[in-house]
Amino acid sequence: MTYEKIQEMKRNHLTKSQASRRLGIDRKTVAKYWDMPPEDFAEAQTKSKKRKKKADEYRSYVVSCLQKYPDMTAAQLYDWILEKTGKARLPFGQRSFRSYVNDIRKEYEIEKPENTRQYEAVEDLPMGAQAQVDMGEISLETPSGRHKKVYGFGMVMSHSRHKFILWQERPFTTATFVQAHINAFEFFGGRPIELVYDQDKVLAVSENNGDIIYTEGFQSYQEALGFDIFLCHGSDPESKGRIEAVIKYAKNNFARHRILTDIDSFNEDCIAWLARTGNAKEHETTKKIPAEVFEVEKKHLIPVPGYSFAKPDEQSIPHQVRKDNTVLYKGNRYRVPVGTYRKGKQVHLIIDEDMVSIIDVETGVLYAKHPLCTGKGELIGESSRRGRDKSKTILQLESDVKELFCGDTMIDPYLVRIHREKTRYYRDQLGVIRQLFDEWDADLIRKALAYCVEHEIYSAGELKSAVAYVSTLEDEKENKPKAINPRLPIQYRGDDPILPDLSIYEEAMERRVVNG
Repeated sequence: MTYEKIQEMKRNHLTKSQASRRLGIDRKTVAKYWDMPPEDFAEAQTKSKKRKKKADEYRSYVVSCLQKYPDMTAAQLYDWILEKTGKARLPFGQRSFRSYVNDIRKEYEIEKPENTRQYEAVEDLPMGAQAQVDMGEISLETPSGRHKKVYGFGMVMSHSRHKFILWQERPFTTATFVQAHINAFEFFGGRPIELVYDQDKVLAVSENNGDIIYTEGFQSYQEALGFDIFLCHGSDPESKGRIEAVIKYAKNNFARHRILTDIDSFNEDCIAWLARTGNAKEHETTKKIPAEVFEVEKKHLIPVPGYSFAKPDEQSIPHQVRKDNTVLYKGNRYRVPVGTYRKGKQVHLIIDEDMVSIIDVETGVLYAKHPLCTGKGELIGESSRRGRDKSKTILQLESDVKELFCGDTMIDPYLVRIHREKTRYYRDQLGVIRQLFDEWDADLIRKALAYCVEHEIYSAGELKSAVAYVSTLEDEKENKPKAINPRLPIQYRGDDPILPDLSIYEEAMERRVVNG
């Protein structure tokens, strides 16, 4: 049919380009058949039918799948063959396999049902700025032949398109919704600045004309981690088109037509699919592989503290965090991370058999987990100072740090001030500064030093935070995203044995929580 139409347009004195546009086919295809005699075309068709194709090895499998599941995509079929054979790659590409599947559909008259939904493109954001979250459900066949619904949670990093999917057999509650976040942040190795959600009862009680009322469990978790929220209006897929596409992709490419044996193996297979296909295949829009882009983006994510769902009983008495960052319990001292202490800081102790969990009273953040000590007068937990570099003298470390700054005149007075204010921890401070050069570009570190000197910030931990902050600003300049108020986020603070006065960031840190 294509050959005949091309010849007809040639007889009507159309050009090759005009024929290409009218038929909606590549100009190279038009050129191939433009001057081909009918007898040559007939001979080529005969040879084509006799020629064995690389995918013919799986022809019967493809036909049986399409006959059983007419809506099955070529991409899912390709992935199923990979999974079935255990091969890392097949001798034919996905593009040629798509044509192969289309030919089989025509030959066996297997039409694919169409289901379209409209989305709106949104601009790219800088690395680590945003992730989108959504949920979906799908009915799957079980080994007994019956069908059972499973419920999926998806999160995708807006910049790299790196995806995480989690399935469960029951609808999501606030507790399982929060647990899915914990699993996702563990999978990614951190969290972004902002999360985008659909309006959902496990997240928000009501929209309340713009004043969002969150469920108590989710609000406690959000306050503990400190991420910003953008809550979409009801039936508003355009605001979160990326995650809408991811949920559809996970349902159609991974889940659909699988036999559900048990949810644990189903999730294991899904993680394997993400590594093999979901995050390893070139993204249609960005033309980049999500896993490769994420290798860079994950450096911009914010570390996530532990979080506990354990609840103290009604008779549990809050314990004070002592100035030496320990909690006293039955004559023993249990360590919490250095910097936890502040005046009036209280924690709950959850005793579970032979373990003690130390949890923030207000936020539920898990500070530490230690074996329960049955003796008296013991100090439980390892010191954060145990990993100090003692192979060099402090003067040698100081000299090494100065050399790394290549004669920058600001480093000498900066180190003098740190030594004066943090004499006891000076070795640790030098170690943190030196390690920055293993993790960041030297030019960024020098810019961060200038920032700290300008704002009179004298701490290695705050210098580290400033480097991350400057890096974020540099990325924003390169990517030219939607304007985000420059600030030094609260999550970059810390990493210093003594909590600094944070009031210097008040102007730069005017908190913005977008509620839709």
